[in-house]
Amino acid sequence: MQQLNKPTYSEQVVNLIRQRIRNGKLRSGDRISEASIAEECGISRAPVREALESLVQEGLVTSEPQKGKRVRLMSPEEIRNSYSVGGILEATGVADSLPAWSDAEVDELERVLKDMHKSNQSSGGQLGLTELDDIFHDRLLMHCHNPYLVDLARHSCSTISKYLMYRQWTAFYSFNELYERHVMLVEAMRSRDRMAVWKKIREHYEELGAYMAELMEKSDWTQE
Repeated sequence: MQQLNKPTYSEQVVNLIRQRIRNGKLRSGDRISEASIAEECGISRAPVREALESLVQEGLVTSEPQKGKRVRLMSPEEIRNSYSVGGILEATGVADSLPAWSDAEVDELERVLKDMHKSNQSSGGQLGLTELDDIFHDRLLMHCHNPYLVDLARHSCSTISKYLMYRQWTAFYSFNELYERHVMLVEAMRSRDRMAVWKKIREHYEELGAYMAELMEKSDWTQE
């Protein structure tokens, strides 16, 4: 039997900080104290330092001389640009690989949506938007054989929607609204209309990016 490795201290700290960013305990621009986290977790500062460097590489944390580590603070323009890039990449990857999709695979994509919709209804709305969004968009790119494009598409704006502005992202659509938008995209794929698919994906990202950017413009999130 294969033995699974337990998460290292640094991995646990990464997950801790991610969770605090997602639930709003750490907000954009907030300073992250290496010493405070080490003391709180009862560990040395080395794994905390390693965790923070990992989050810097991930784009969730920034590091500046004299200012230390902070939760990333993005300008409205950066948010719009991130979503625009994400939309262009995904739209291109899906549209270019559309001929590889069989009718059965499109049917399966729709069935996944319907099963998740039923599960969400039966669970009283406990199924998260994140799960639906991740599964659906991962499947959309399953026939794209450019791993570099796939990686960039998946990470171009995930730090915003899945962490930095998670609560705002989940408030933008209800589960039913997100489901209906994805069903519309499946219908576009079923038509085999490459341009229709490309436009639908672009519109989805542009709309969400504009909403997030507008929220940031109205917010009082500022770095000290």
